Amino acid sequence: MKKILIILTLVLIVILVLTLPIADETSDSERVIVDHTLNVIVHPACFDDEDLTNYIDEVSFSNAVDNYEYNIQGDCSKERLKEGKTSILKKMLDK
Repeated sequence: MKKILIILTLVLIVILVLTLPIADETSDSERVIVDHTLNVIVHPACFDDEDLTNYIDEVSFSNAVDNYEYNIQGDCSKERLKEGKTSILKKMLDK
């Protein structure tokens, strides 16, 4: 009886860890393009869709958000650079 209780408890803990929103929606190390003239963040896949100036740089997503405090520009970039938390299971299934 004790073994079953321990196994059920461990299974419940694993399920909670996988389903609770504890992982960042976008990885902090994700590379993004920042335009220092327009003060915006753009995902590299969306670079051609945006009208950026020549004063651009490539930095990590966390650096762009924390140090520059720029806004994400365009629907394409907003879709790819979501802020907030998600579950580990959802992140594994999305890739």
